[in-house]
Amino acid sequence: MRIFSANQVNQVFVATALKTSTDVPAAEGDIKVGVTPDGELYFRHFGAGGLTRSDLINIKNIMSFKTTVASKMAKVLKKYTVTVNDAAKASSYMIPGQDYILRLAFDGYIGMSPEDSQYWKYGAVHSTANMSPSDFYKAMAVSVAKNMSREAVQFITVQLATASDPVNVTPKTDPATLTGTYTGIIINEVEPDWILGTKQQKPVTVTVTPTEIQVLNSNGTYDDVIWGSVTPSSGVTIKNGKLTADFEYFHMGERGDQYRMVGFPDYVPVKYLVDPTKEYDYIGIHYAYVGPNESCQKSEKDITIVVPRAAGDTTAANPGTLTASIVAAINAAMENFTSYTKSEADDAFEPAQP
Repeated sequence: MRIFSANQVNQVFVATALKTSTDVPAAEGDIKVGVTPDGELYFRHFGAGGLTRSDLINIKNIMSFKTTVASKMAKVLKKYTVTVNDAAKASSYMIPGQDYILRLAFDGYIGMSPEDSQYWKYGAVHSTANMSPSDFYKAMAVSVAKNMSREAVQFITVQLATASDPVNVTPKTDPATLTGTYTGIIINEVEPDWILGTKQQKPVTVTVTPTEIQVLNSNGTYDDVIWGSVTPSSGVTIKNGKLTADFEYFHMGERGDQYRMVGFPDYVPVKYLVDPTKEYDYIGIHYAYVGPNESCQKSEKDITIVVPRAAGDTTAANPGTLTASIVAAINAAMENFTSYTKSEADDAFEPAQP
């Protein structure tokens, strides 16, 4: 029994080197662009299991052909810097006797969608007389770190902002060791855990919200004042290597039900070519198989070539050197038979996970 649909198959190839018309793919990742005398495009690829060939693609039946650079599929995490508002201080000190609470709302916690629920955590500091903003930041950072310490996975990291490099705060940080002058609290989103084919890397986003305290006004009554301000900025960038590794893993399963550990322990172990530590450009060809004569079905299919970017490919907005070479070879093969428009960078490609 096969596990793929006859009407939608995605053949995925990991290309690490392009071979010319006189070369034969002989090493893992080698790919060669070919075309038959009848104008059918195809690829020869040397994978972990040896030399294979893609479907024969009638060039007239190509519906789209596009490239997507790795940077389009990167995820930029956020970091939030929390500072105390002047209205929430008494001169140069915190207002004594107030409970300053910092609320953290997490979306997507352990598979929960934002529409279903949010997961809440808090940091809390009870201000004392002559507590400086620096001491307040230290106490709040330690509180947040400790309140996050019992989570099964890490969602955020906590730092104290200084005039130079930030200082990391963990649940085991001894407050007595925090002797610097601190200018704010930094909450960083972190890269989620990932297990190939088992645990997809879905970022858990956080919303950081200072709450209200009561401030005595000149009339002898109290005003509700939000004690802090939050400044968001860009944090760590998650490259698309792990996303691509999952993409290869799942779509390799379309070649037969012995893949992806189906029937464990009675299965065929499979080697995959994607290196999760790298970033990959995508070349996507969407085409249709149209049968002859009375076999007039139109089965839409895809071929996706994922190409690692070399360390020297520093222009993130443009395809990498190898990607551009493969696209040029495809265009050259097609131009011998058609005036098909050349591929252009396209940020619309999104590798869907089954």
